[in-house]
Amino acid sequence: MLWFRLYVLLLSPLTWVVFVMGASIGSFLNVCIYRIPLGTFFKHHRSVCRGCAAEIPFYLNIPILSWILLRGKARCCGMSLGLQYPLVELLTGLLFVVIYWRFPFVTLGDDGASWDGANMLRCVHAAIFCSLLLVCSVIDMRLMIIPDVISLPMIAMSPLVVYLHPDLDWLSALIGVCAGGGSLYAVAWLYWLIRREVGMGMGDVKLLAAIGGWLGYQAIVPTVFYGSLLGAIGGILIMAASRRLTLRTAIPFGPFLALGAIIHLILGPYIQELMLRYSS
Repeated sequence: MLWFRLYVLLLSPLTWVVFVMGASIGSFLNVCIYRIPLGTFFKHHRSVCRGCAAEIPFYLNIPILSWILLRGKARCCGMSLGLQYPLVELLTGLLFVVIYWRFPFVTLGDDGASWDGANMLRCVHAAIFCSLLLVCSVIDMRLMIIPDVISLPMIAMSPLVVYLHPDLDWLSALIGVCAGGGSLYAVAWLYWLIRREVGMGMGDVKLLAAIGGWLGYQAIVPTVFYGSLLGAIGGILIMAASRRLTLRTAIPFGPFLALGAIIHLILGPYIQELMLRYSS
C-alpha cells in the first residue's frame, strides 16, 4: 500500500512542479551560501561568475541542468564550479517535494482543485525553515561559522511565525527560544569550565534558539537527540575516511542540528507513533 501511494505521488504533476520550484529556489540558496559570508549579497542584482565576475545569462542558470551541460565548468572562464551547486539545487527540490507530501494543500479531483489553507501555511513555513537551515548548514560545513545575519533574524521573526502558523503558540515558541539557546549555552559553558577551551560555537546556540522559536520547545529534545546521534555517526565516518583526523578535530555541529530539526519536523509524528506502537 505504501509503495502504491508513493508511486501515485511520483506520477502527480504537482510533485514535479514542486520539485522544479524547489530546485529553482536552491539556485538562489547557492547565491546566499556564497555571498552572505563575503558580505556581498546586494553587490550584484544578477548571478555572476565567481572566477571573472561576468554576468551569467539566464539560459546558463537553469538549476541542475546547466551544471550538467557545462560539465561543471564556467563557460566564461572555465573555472570549476564544484558539486555544491547541483547538490544544493537537487537537495532543495527533494526537500520541497517531501515537505509537500507531508503537508499537501492542493487536491486534484473531478470538480477541479481544492485548497487546504492550514496545510498551505504549514508547507510554506516548513519550506522557508528548511531553506534557511540548508544555507546555514552548507556555510558551516565550508567555513565553520553560522552567520548571525540568518540565525538572529530567525529568532526575531518567531512572533510572526507563531502568528501565521496554525499549530504554534506564543508560550511554546518563547520557551523554545530560551530552552534551545540556554541548553546549548550551558553545555558550552560547562565544557569550558572543565577543559578551559571552546567546545561549541555560539552559532550553534543561536541556531537551536531559532529552531525552538520556529518549532516550539517540543522540538528541542528530539532535535538535539537526532543531531547528536547523527553527529556521532558522521564524526566516526569522517575520521574513518581521513586517517589524519582525531577525536579533537573540530567538526561543525550546525548541519547535524539542522538535520535533526528537519527530521523532527517531517517525520516526528511517525517516529513517535512507531515508538508508541512498539512500547505498548
